[in-house]
Amino acid sequence: MATKNQLIANRQNAQNSTGPKTPQGKAIVSLNAVKHGLSAQLTLSTLSKVEGSNVEGTTQPVLSSSRDRDVISTESQADFDLYRQNFLDELDPQGPTESMLADRLITLSWRLKRVTKMQNQTIDALNSPGPPSPLEKLTQSLLAKYQPNDQSSVINNQSQDFPLGRMAIKDFANERVLDRLSIYERRIEHSLYKTLLELQRLNMIRNFNQHE
Repeated sequence: MATKNQLIANRQNAQNSTGPKTPQGKAIVSLNAVKHGLSAQLTLSTLSKVEGSNVEGTTQPVLSSSRDRDVISTESQADFDLYRQNFLDELDPQGPTESMLADRLITLSWRLKRVTKMQNQTIDALNSPGPPSPLEKLTQSLLAKYQPNDQSSVINNQSQDFPLGRMAIKDFANERVLDRLSIYERRIEHSLYKTLLELQRLNMIRNFNQHE
C-alpha cells in the first residue's frame, strides 16, 4: 500500500507530466493518427496550428480542401473523387444536413476500404519469409549442432507447416498489429452504420413530407 509521501509524490509527478503545453505541441499530438488515416479527425484550424509551427523534424501536411483530407499519400485523389461522385449520385442528398451526412458516409466507407487493404498487406508482410530473427538463427544453429542431419531437416520441414502460427507469433511480437486494425475496423463500421441510418431517417421524413 502506498504511503502518504508516495501519494504526494505521485500527484506532483502527474502535474509535471501533462503532455505538450504549447499550441504547436498540442496540434502535433492531435495529428498522431494521420499516419495511417483511420481515426484522424482533421480540421483546418488544427492544420493551421501545425503549419504555423517550426518544430524540427515535423512533417507539416498541406491540404487544399476538405476532400483532400480523406486521401493519404498512398492513395489516389482521382480515385477518391470518382468514388465520392458515385456515392453522391446514388444517395442524392438534399439540403445541407443530408449533404453533411453523405460526406461523412463517404469518408467512413473510404476508411473501411483502407483498413481492409491494410489488414491484407499486414498479413502478407507478417507471412513473408524475410531475414531470420536472432532467436530463429540461434534455434537453427542449436538444432544443427545437436540434432542429426535427418532429424533437423524433419523439424525444419514441420515448422513450415504452420504459417498461421508463425504469423501470429510475429504479430504478437509487433504489438498485435492485426488486433489493433480489427478494433479500428469495428469502430469505423459502427460509425458508418449510425450515419447511414440517420441519413435514411432524414430521407424518409423528406419523402413523407413531400407526399402530404
